[in-house]
Amino acid sequence: MKKVLLSLVAMMVATTSFAQNTVVASLSHEGETTMFYGVGALQKAVNAAVSGDIISLSNGTFNATNITKAITLRGVGIDNDNPTYIDGVFSINVSEEGTNRFTMEGIRCKSEVKLGGKFSSPYFVKCQFYRINGVANTDAIENVMIVNCKVTDFFRQGGNTTVSLVNSYIAEPGIYESAHFMATNCIISKYDLRELQNSIWKNCILWTTNSYNYRLPISSKAYNCLSIPFDLFTNLTDSPNNTSMASLPEVFTDFNWEGTWSDAWTFTLTDAGKAVKGTDGKEVGLYGGPMPFNLTLSYPLISKMEVEEQTDDNGQLKVEIGVK
Repeated sequence: MKKVLLSLVAMMVATTSFAQNTVVASLSHEGETTMFYGVGALQKAVNAAVSGDIISLSNGTFNATNITKAITLRGVGIDNDNPTYIDGVFSINVSEEGTNRFTMEGIRCKSEVKLGGKFSSPYFVKCQFYRINGVANTDAIENVMIVNCKVTDFFRQGGNTTVSLVNSYIAEPGIYESAHFMATNCIISKYDLRELQNSIWKNCILWTTNSYNYRLPISSKAYNCLSIPFDLFTNLTDSPNNTSMASLPEVFTDFNWEGTWSDAWTFTLTDAGKAVKGTDGKEVGLYGGPMPFNLTLSYPLISKMEVEEQTDDNGQLKVEIGVK
């Protein structure tokens, strides 16, 4: 009994939501759990993992490592008082074939993430990135999914990559070669919108401070979007029901892009902003649409864990675990 309970604790300890002296990476493989410790724990866990494994990271900062396996990578959430950070530039390029896909949830990446190669369906949810950058014009990643995420500096993809952005904030998106973007209920801050070729925007809010008033290119389409502060939809005759800031008062309660990111922004709309409706009749921006912005993780976190050092007279080990 003691062995079983301790094994359970080991599987869950890496996703605790309280401070720890040592960062921990927990590798789950076919029911067995292996623990790695220290700032290099992520690299050790990735090296030991195979496609389909789950790596759970504690609070704290881990050194970056390149990833070439279709693993699931979990942190403690980006709005946690003590988040999971990955520090350093690293690449994600899953060369292997199979039914598994790479997934990342609840992690903050401090530096650039290089997303390249030819693979399918990487899924990023409830993460915060400084930069996501394509590797080469030969990239052909199918169906990159970005859901409930924040990208605070820039996000650029090229080659034949296809990207779906859902209920996310994206700074400076860029599309090159034959790459395609589909954005739904997103907020975009972008200086030069001419780079947004081959893109479709639905129920989005597009913000630019470009005094030259560059608009969406004719190869793009926008539906029920709001542009701030200029009319970005000129010449988009097949993109109906768009409006500019000129006819509205302030749209956000706390967002005012001037080139410096703030973690305090919630992107909440004013009543005037909420009055602008998307194609589905709901508000535009992060809190409408199919997956309203929400940073609650898809897996539990431990808020309390107390384990007795010895079993009682009946051979039972007392374990108290609080989960939120």
